[in-house]
Parts: sequence; C-alpha cells; structure tokens
Amino acid sequence: MTQKLTDQDIAERRQGILSAATGVFLRYGYSRTTMGDVADAAKMSRPALYLLYPKKDDIFAAVVEEMNHRKLAELRTAMRSMRSFERKLRFCCEQWGSHGMELTEVHLDARDLFDIGRPAVQAIYEDFIKLLAELLSEGMVGTRLKASPSQLARNLAFAMRGFKDAVKNAAEMRKMIALEVDTVLAAIKH
Repeated sequence: MTQKLTDQDIAERRQGILSAATGVFLRYGYSRTTMGDVADAAKMSRPALYLLYPKKDDIFAAVVEEMNHRKLAELRTAMRSMRSFERKLRFCCEQWGSHGMELTEVHLDARDLFDIGRPAVQAIYEDFIKLLAELLSEGMVGTRLKASPSQLARNLAFAMRGFKDAVKNAAEMRKMIALEVDTVLAAIKH
C-alpha cells in the first residue's frame, strides 16, 4: 500500500533535491549536469526526481532562486546595522558582485549559475536591481541627477555584470566594483 505524501513531505524532499543539486551544478555547471547526476546526489531514483522536477531547467531555476534569496537576505540583514548610505551601497555591490567570481574561483563550472542568458539568472538580476533601487532612493534624495534610482541601479548592476568578463579574479572584481561605486557616489553628490 502506497502512502500519500503530505505537503510538508514534498517540501522536505524538494529542499533535499535543491541542496544536492546545488553541489552538482557548482561542480559540473548546467551543461554537464544530468538529471541522473542530481538524482544520484539526492539519493533517489530518476523517476522520483521527475515527479518533483520534470525538467533540469526547473531544478536549475530553483537552485539559482534559492541561492539569490539567501544572498539578498544576508545583504539586507548586514545593511540594517550600517548607518551610512555610502557604506551600504559599497557593501551591497561588493558582496553581490564578487560572489559569483568567488564561487567560480573554487568551482570553475559554477559560471553557468551566473549566465545572463538563462531566465532564472535574469530574474535574480532584476531582484538585485530592485534592492539597489531601494537603497539608491534613500541616497539620492535632493540630488539633481537626471537618472532615476531604478535606472541607476540597472546601470550599476549590469556594469558589474560586464566586469566579470574583464577580470581575472575576485580581488580584481572587488577593485572594479569599488571604482564604479565611487563614480556613482560622486555623481550623486554633485
């Protein structure tokens, strides 16, 4: 007799799959990861995996969303204790912008997790842009800058995205981000 799974059982199994899939995607990247790899890492059969996640894209999107949710929550928590707008902006950009570079230094194929061509990655950029826009709204009060906080946030986020193609390591990435943030702060102050 088969026992029916509760919503909690399903949620726990999904969480176990995501934990296992995160390690697999970091190790092999998106392209080289198979559903069999994820099933093996999650210690379950492929048919059982397909019941919860019918496609590899579904698992990938869930992994990317969860990683982003954790990172944004970490940023918001840390920024609560910071008083100055400048410090918050520097911290937020440096932590979020260099995170991917740090992961790819350890796991070369992890760069797939940051491939802007994938819809799940596009969504995490939009989430980060919203966070930056909130932050910039507080720091741009009374400025004469013609750009809105959302426009400036989008520019800043995609400038950081472009740096990933130009740098060799996370230390270089942090330096480029710092220069870009300095430029944005100078524009806001004038």
